[in-house]
Amino acid sequence: MSVPIPAEDPRYIPNRAVVDPSAITDNVRALKSALDEQTALMAVVKADGYGHGMLATARAALEGGATWLGAAHPAGALALSHAGLDVPILTWMYEPRTAAALLPDLVAAGIDVSVGSMEMLHLVIDASRSVERRARVHLKIDTGMGRNGVLPSQAAPVVQAIREEDFVQLVAAWTHLTDADVPSDPATDQQVDVFDSTVAALTEEFGTIPLQHLANSAALLSRPDLHRDLVRPGIAMYGYPPVETDLPLRPAMTVTSRLALVKEVPAGTTVGYGRLHTAASTTRLGLVPMGYADGLHRAASGKVSVLVRTAEGDRVVPQVGRISMDQIVLDLGPDSVAKAGDEVILFGDARIGHESTPAEDGPGPDAAGSDGPAATTAYDWARAAVTIPYEVLTSINARVPREVRP
Repeated sequence: MSVPIPAEDPRYIPNRAVVDPSAITDNVRALKSALDEQTALMAVVKADGYGHGMLATARAALEGGATWLGAAHPAGALALSHAGLDVPILTWMYEPRTAAALLPDLVAAGIDVSVGSMEMLHLVIDASRSVERRARVHLKIDTGMGRNGVLPSQAAPVVQAIREEDFVQLVAAWTHLTDADVPSDPATDQQVDVFDSTVAALTEEFGTIPLQHLANSAALLSRPDLHRDLVRPGIAMYGYPPVETDLPLRPAMTVTSRLALVKEVPAGTTVGYGRLHTAASTTRLGLVPMGYADGLHRAASGKVSVLVRTAEGDRVVPQVGRISMDQIVLDLGPDSVAKAGDEVILFGDARIGHESTPAEDGPGPDAAGSDGPAATTAYDWARAAVTIPYEVLTSINARVPREVRP
């Protein structure tokens, strides 16, 4: 006889990913300010809103001025539609089995569908016929990414097939840029040239394609010439611009925990698997019940610092030793007054803690003009783990309960 294992009760898990929807709303407003009035903004909320929660993120983005939503997988797009978010939604990642199960519902719901091959087009046509509704199609052109998308030389037959089919309508052409986060890289201009020449040839042969969209977060911020009809910010919307910008973007996720144990140890004490760290002198160590099973990157071991909130103020201290599955160790310093139960901010906004309420927040210790330390960011973890903020954010998994601020 099997005995079901109950799910962990989030009330008794000390770790939290605190999501601040107002940050997403403000970030989208800031991004919108960089656009011409005629350019629409699609909020990309794939991967459960980059780990922030898809529906909360979508609503916050719409409040900030987004007028489109983008979700990679059809199930996500349907969830957005079923939630009553009455704006155009685009989805682009499906294979035959998923298409057979979900594309009819997508088309019936009026969700836009990307097509990147003749085979994908036929899946959409079959779905459209089954529900007797015309599908809105975005033609994905592979201009150098080598992933989804029709090659330029194969685009014309796909568009011709669309034009000949009553149950599909071509509403957009789009592509994805490989190196827009490196503005000096000529690859972006090369991709744009391929895209523009392909669209021009298609237009000459088959007529105007109503919409064009190329710009991700990086191109939105660094290449206004590529804004076209629609931009598709992802990571910038969550407060982590991939290129330098003067826009006031702030992190929307703050990951917190609490000290489980504090102890004084003598010089020579080693810490963690492999004894990577040895205390050079007497110090106080703090144990945090969060590790790589929660999404903290093991590759960042010993190369990142975090903020500890104590009765005497905030202090940024180093993580030492190997990051374990369920825990990390901090070197609090010999004079630390930190104690078990004190809050630890792994990354995010030091003004937000999972035990605080909006009325308590106020300016906070890291507000502009204050002398308190700022919290570590997802950028810091990314540098330490030799990865990118996208992966840091989406790695914080379901074992860490989400708390959405009101």
